[in-house]
Amino acid sequence: MTENYDEITAEYRDADFNHRLDMYLQFPQLRPKFILIDQNDLKTDLSTGFKLRKNLLRPQMGMVLSLVVGSAKKNFGIASA
Repeated sequence: MTENYDEITAEYRDADFNHRLDMYLQFPQLRPKFILIDQNDLKTDLSTGFKLRKNLLRPQMGMVLSLVVGSAKKNFGIASA
């Protein structure tokens, strides 16, 4: 199963914002890895002085995902840990 996850995370690295969002929602077990990939991409872009190369909306992804998670917790009555 790890090999499948490796392929999925590789696909996530190459994906644009919309596809990344779809994958984030589709694979909840890989969300921590996806978040690390996004953080590393942002750090790399900022440290090299480049504007975000794939999609200017990427910095907003964290906000969108936190809203999705917050809404899901509210709708399903899940308390924050």
